[in-house]
Amino acid sequence: MKDKKYSFRIRESDEDIEEILSNLSASERSDFIRNAIRFYAEYKDRLDNIEIKLDWILKKIDTKSEDLSVSPSVSLSNDEEKQKTDETEKLLIESVIDILSL
Repeated sequence: MKDKKYSFRIRESDEDIEEILSNLSASERSDFIRNAIRFYAEYKDRLDNIEIKLDWILKKIDTKSEDLSVSPSVSLSNDEEKQKTDETEKLLIESVIDILSL
């Protein structure tokens, strides 16, 4: 396969990208960009899944904190509370394992 050349422009708001790329030689920049694109293509679905799980966990935490402010007569039973806590902990553990397995 014949080598193809792709290029892109860095915007003013891309200072973080500029800082990373400016410290690399031309061949290192090419390798870095190629590897970053491969990483994104390979792990995009997993990263999206982790983001969804983290959003779910944050919503559960928000719900839990709202439950704490509810009067005792309206609060959940101990069994329901334990089940919600177990689900949240399980999801958190799965998300951490997903992150670590990248």
